Amino acid sequence: MIRGVLAATVLAAWPALSDAQVVDTLPRVDSLRADTTDITALFLRAQQEARRPAPAPPRIGAGTLLPAGSRITFERDSITWSGAETVSELLTRVPGVFLLRGGWLGRPELPNFQARGAASVEYLVDGIPYLPIAGDTVMVDPSMLPLSMIDRVEIERLPGQLRVWLFTHRNDRVAAYSRIGIASGDLRIERYQGELEKRSARGPGLAVAFDHFGVPVETGGGGYTNTQGVIRVSYVRSPTAGFEAQFWQMSPNREPTLDPTTGDTLSAVRHGRRRDLTGRLYFASKNPTGLQGSLLLSHTQWVDEVRGDSLLVETPVLDASGNQIALDTTYTFEKYRRALDQVGTVLGFRTPTAELQGSAFLRSGWTPLEVRVRGAVTPIRRFAASLEGVVERHAEGRSSRWMTARGSVALPFGFAASAVWRLGDQVYHPAVRADSGQHVDDRSVMLEWHSTVADLEGAFVTNAKFVPASYDQYPTIAFMAPSDLLTRTDWLTLSGRVSPRQWFSVSGWYSNPVRYSPDGQPPRHAMVAATIQSKFLPTFRSGIFNLKLQVSMERWGAGVLGRTADSVAIALPAVTYYRGYIGLQLGSFMAYYDRYNLQGTQNVAHVPGLLVPGFASTFAVRWEFRN
Repeated sequence: MIRGVLAATVLAAWPALSDAQVVDTLPRVDSLRADTTDITALFLRAQQEARRPAPAPPRIGAGTLLPAGSRITFERDSITWSGAETVSELLTRVPGVFLLRGGWLGRPELPNFQARGAASVEYLVDGIPYLPIAGDTVMVDPSMLPLSMIDRVEIERLPGQLRVWLFTHRNDRVAAYSRIGIASGDLRIERYQGELEKRSARGPGLAVAFDHFGVPVETGGGGYTNTQGVIRVSYVRSPTAGFEAQFWQMSPNREPTLDPTTGDTLSAVRHGRRRDLTGRLYFASKNPTGLQGSLLLSHTQWVDEVRGDSLLVETPVLDASGNQIALDTTYTFEKYRRALDQVGTVLGFRTPTAELQGSAFLRSGWTPLEVRVRGAVTPIRRFAASLEGVVERHAEGRSSRWMTARGSVALPFGFAASAVWRLGDQVYHPAVRADSGQHVDDRSVMLEWHSTVADLEGAFVTNAKFVPASYDQYPTIAFMAPSDLLTRTDWLTLSGRVSPRQWFSVSGWYSNPVRYSPDGQPPRHAMVAATIQSKFLPTFRSGIFNLKLQVSMERWGAGVLGRTADSVAIALPAVTYYRGYIGLQLGSFMAYYDRYNLQGTQNVAHVPGLLVPGFASTFAVRWEFRN
């Protein structure tokens, strides 16, 4: 009886148990695949690629064998922490450079070295001469060059002359490189920067970068914008050979600055677009020594975009007799185009104790031929010498020829002495047909002392008399008197850096003309900076932290900046003003705050009428990434 009841119960429940075991054949609503990405593997691969080197083209002119004291070098970290906003400001680290600032950022910043005018500085970008081609065709305004795209700067010092070697960034890792920056400040300035580079270990590479800088209309001054972009393609199969091409465009748009009282133009208008297309084919030995060579091509175009009426450029200069003349770049078109082509070759051979280098450039205008040959030797560790010869052929049958001899010797107790002598004839402004050249006989001697806590340097420079060209960006400065009151112009410069503690240093320089002060360069010019900088390694042992606090001072005595069209001297009053800088780095992130004219001094002006605003500041953040 009981068995029958159990059997009947089981038979009754069997259909339900059977249904519970049936497999569900309906499609799944969630059709996403399981996440199989190995984040750890990706991170480790990125770290490996960031350490994996890739061949990069050798830099033309970098690391040249020269006597001690010939160049001042700024690597990328030095540029980042220098506090300089522009290439022009970086030049003020050289003793004896006076920067004719147009007041606030965005205005012209034209350097003057030892009263030689803006022609006292020449520029090379990646080994190719960067020549002026704008409406004036006489001088380069380095404030327009994008410091954010520059990876290394080498400033070659000569008596009365500077050669600035600018090298753009080159990614030497397989991992992609990117950087982004945003800056702002008082008076509503804005700056946006970005860069992206990717290349393979052996083969093609691509780089894209941009820099936009804008300064709105300010009190007494016009607005300024400049948008620049770079595209570079390369094919580097090995360190011994490769090819690269680069397209670079800038679009400066600068409104004039007017005197609110008289209405005179203090800073000239500049609207245009410059395009530089360059190509390079190179070969090099596997070792740093050996033979290296490059074939260089360059096409530069400038288009003036003039608003309103026709444009007229007439910048007076003086000839050798003291008569006033005008530039030959006068034109009356609303759009003016000018182009310049360059074809050049650079060859060099290096041994551990000697170097021989030569370059030749053919150009389509102003200077059709330029040839340079330089040799250097260091037969013993304590001695080095070099000799350079330059020949240039200019339009209108003019020519330049000069030689530069240098030598240095290391002395006991940390001392070193060096000397430079330039001799010949040089046409400083080839675009000015009336410039027949000037005699060059410039000499300098330098004594250095280096120790663990201090680096000190003193130099005496004597230059031949010189007739500088005026600054077309500052129309009120019609001309500068030639430095022929005496046969020669002498300069005394002192510079150094004292660091009693690893985290604290005081650095600066002092420059003063001896006997008399020529036009364009104030006497008793000094720049001094007190800096606290530390990585706080006991706390941040990885070294990712960096803090910099700096207060700097610039001071000069009363002098004469130039002359008006009526030969009236333009007085440059004595000035002392201060600047503060705070920089913070945490890994690849960096932020800074830069404060100008800390005392709010009302008479701070490198050019009369163009005042540096009191308590003005800029601040920015930057990031750098690998992969």
